[in-house]
Amino acid sequence: MSNKKVPESVRELTEEFVSRMREFYGERLDKIILFGSYARGEEHEDSDVDYLVVLKDEEIRTYHEISLLSPTTFDISLKYAISVSAVPVSKFKFDQVGSSLVQNVRNDGILL
Repeated sequence: MSNKKVPESVRELTEEFVSRMREFYGERLDKIILFGSYARGEEHEDSDVDYLVVLKDEEIRTYHEISLLSPTTFDISLKYAISVSAVPVSKFKFDQVGSSLVQNVRNDGILL
């Protein structure tokens, strides 16, 4: 993962997102990683803010987790006037090397 810092333009948004994920998931939460254009320093005015939410579960129901996260991402998106995307993944899947998304997150992501 990258040693970069969270861009100042999304620092407050990111702090709120992380806080709300910790409150929502509690002990299930393993880690949160900022990825995509903001993590690479390539953001532009239409960029969304992408987070990988790694849960300690061996397996998760992805669409179910997305539906649970949607109210929070929507609320934060409205508050900060920027689109927020949260991708839930199990720790088991994150630890496997196969997924190109996970590989990109490992290369460019910023651990929060």
